[in-house]
Amino acid sequence: MKLRLTLMLGVFALVASACGESGPAVATVNGKAITAEHMAALIGEGGQTLNVNTEEFRQSLSVEIVWAAVIPAAMSQFGIEVSADDVAERIADPPARYQALFAQLAAESTSEATVETEAERTIWRDRVIAELIRDEVGYIESTVTEAPQEVTAGCVRHILVDSQFAAQAALERLNAGEDFEALAEELTTDDISGGQFVGGCPVGFAGFVQPFAFAASTAPLGEPFGPVQSEFGFHLILVEQRVGPPTLEQLREDPVNYYPGVTLSSFFTPWFNDAVKGADIVVADSVGRWSTDGVGIVPPEE
Repeated sequence: MKLRLTLMLGVFALVASACGESGPAVATVNGKAITAEHMAALIGEGGQTLNVNTEEFRQSLSVEIVWAAVIPAAMSQFGIEVSADDVAERIADPPARYQALFAQLAAESTSEATVETEAERTIWRDRVIAELIRDEVGYIESTVTEAPQEVTAGCVRHILVDSQFAAQAALERLNAGEDFEALAEELTTDDISGGQFVGGCPVGFAGFVQPFAFAASTAPLGEPFGPVQSEFGFHLILVEQRVGPPTLEQLREDPVNYYPGVTLSSFFTPWFNDAVKGADIVVADSVGRWSTDGVGIVPPEE
């Protein structure tokens, strides 16, 4: 079975950890052994001599070590459990944020066991992030009241001009019945024509400059709105489609479904790093030594 490391949310989406099998230990995590026998089966070298002093082996073992540290931490801190039914459901109907991953796995004809493991890891990650966000006092509430753009997406056009006077004059023309796209072609000072959506369609509003993003999240649908001042000038906006913002209850129930990836990573990565750093990790001398400065194994000194 071919191992690969997939970067997701700023950290690795890793292959499953299995510890405690018979045979010599190549590493221990909090006293639990990861054996040479297990690693040989994982890498696909069963029955062959396993060379533990290679970068490929160290990378594969690092994967096992990380998850041997992270999963117990998630179980202990949050009481999280992941069932076989959870994994089967994730594979059958992955969220949009993971569809590219599962399509890649299918294209590579990845083994069923590896697909299940990858699916399980996405569930662990999602559930840890959800707990971390819920535990951040006032964070979800402030999103709903002060920063709805963080959890809203849609399709928006704009007209950008240099002054509030010019924006107000353009708004009056729109209110008198002139076409938004035609007026944008005539007046806008940026390189987005009146027939284009800002950033694409749909697009997460969190990526826009703050005043524009907030307005796009709260303006009436299908009506010219503004002027909205940003560092780029004065905008008139037209929101044609919008998904969100979710209600407070929806956001509490499933925060991972609404917050953008950069926000999810900002919660998960520090927790992930702390879980690994907090583990008691020992690597066999023949393999190298575990680096406390980062996730990985340092080769043995020659």
